[in-house]
Amino acid sequence: MRYYSCDSHFVEAREVFDVLDKHFGDRAPRIISNIEGKPGDWLVMPNGMKIPVGRLGIAGHSLDDPATHKLIDQGYEGFNPGVLNPRIRLEEQIQDGICGEVMYPSLNMFTWMIPDTEVLKATFESHNDWCVDYCSIAPERLIGIGCLPVPDVDAAIAEMKRAALRGVRGFMIPAHISPDRPYNHPDYDPFWATAEELGLPLTMHIFVGTSLDGGLPPHWGAPGSTIKGYTLAHGTIVNTMIDLICGGVIERFPRLKLVIAEFETGWLAHILHRLDHAYYRTPKHAVDYLTMKPSEYFQRNFTITFEDDEIGARTRHEIGLKNLAWGNDYPHHDSIWPNSIPILDKIMKGIPENEVEQLCFQNAIDLYNIDTSKLPVINS
Repeated sequence: MRYYSCDSHFVEAREVFDVLDKHFGDRAPRIISNIEGKPGDWLVMPNGMKIPVGRLGIAGHSLDDPATHKLIDQGYEGFNPGVLNPRIRLEEQIQDGICGEVMYPSLNMFTWMIPDTEVLKATFESHNDWCVDYCSIAPERLIGIGCLPVPDVDAAIAEMKRAALRGVRGFMIPAHISPDRPYNHPDYDPFWATAEELGLPLTMHIFVGTSLDGGLPPHWGAPGSTIKGYTLAHGTIVNTMIDLICGGVIERFPRLKLVIAEFETGWLAHILHRLDHAYYRTPKHAVDYLTMKPSEYFQRNFTITFEDDEIGARTRHEIGLKNLAWGNDYPHHDSIWPNSIPILDKIMKGIPENEVEQLCFQNAIDLYNIDTSKLPVINS
């Protein structure tokens, strides 16, 4: 049995942001240490929002352990060794029983909230170049996901082409953007056409948007900061998914590869059923040229990741076996590393081995065209 994480992360090194200071100063995100009497390293956004770097690289440690918070207070110095050293990271993959990872941003998950396109473009160029260098030692085991400065379509297309030539094999875009110009707006069509032409997956990850609220109403709270917001966070991606499907984007660009990451999956089978029924009840709210049911568009064009979601595993056939891909979320604090295999054994109990192989390995391999001959064989 082989396992490949389709939802892990790297934590961007200090130099990703340091190169921006000369040109932009406090217009750009910056890493500042021991700010306002608070220990550790912090990503400080132009609007003053502060994100503790140390919390993003402590997989295997519990937040209710005081020793964990001492690690967080060390910032970069408190990270697991493989977070910044890709050679050690390959050893940490073996420790977890997996043979590779698709790695999303961590700090730059929040950068889309900066409205300054010039800063956003420069930040993501720096991110994408660093991403290529990080993955270069084992490009089939370390698949780095780049960032694109959406909603600026022209800038996003230019960076997609540039970074793809450098070797970036997929990109993150906001899971939530302004409803004034949703993803089904015709302005985005050149962007979707470019992604389709290049054949590169586009990922929409939890907590990633042009505003912190993820499009949720104020009385729910933001997805990352309240009980209601986190519990209902999938409302963000359901809204965007409906725009993409019922707004005709997937019909116009049938070869788009879209990934929904870290929203888990237990809610999805019901949502797809309900979306089909909603389309039947109120078809006037969709474009008039759809040729399939909404759920069929999902099953043709989308992949969604899961971590330790037993309900999603039980409803895998309703969602689609080809549409689910497992991830361990390393190195974030809620990652199941280094216990991925025993946790998966529990989640997948009673599921045929060929289906486990598809969900936890093959779907990621197919999505990113990974050369399996370059992957290690692990006795996990």
